[in-house]
Amino acid sequence: MKDQEHEKVTGTIELLGQVLHLKWAPGAVVTERDARALMKRAAALSEGRALPLLVEMTGMTWIDQRAQETFARRWPLTRAAIVGTSPVDEAMGGFYIGRHKPAHTTRYFTSLDEAMTWLMEEPASP
Repeated sequence: MKDQEHEKVTGTIELLGQVLHLKWAPGAVVTERDARALMKRAAALSEGRALPLLVEMTGMTWIDQRAQETFARRWPLTRAAIVGTSPVDEAMGGFYIGRHKPAHTTRYFTSLDEAMTWLMEEPASP
């Protein structure tokens, strides 16, 4: 039955090499339930390792405040790159980063290649 529950979640997350890849469907409306389910799946995929996260948000319609708060909490990530292609995507990404101050370093990109390059850089030393 867990597979059926996962099918109802807006968005998909998978492990591509050493990067978690979260992708929203065009027109997606993301809720706190979606955020919790995807974070649980990310934890299972990462097997206790802190990994970078690539988020493709292109075409997403809305993400509710509780979902944003949930995603901004601490979870096993080294950093997150949000990728969008429209001014609306950029506004949503900027609002999320500025308002919710994610526990992990997060940046917005308009290019998947640039986002992946940044994700694969060595983290800065403390």
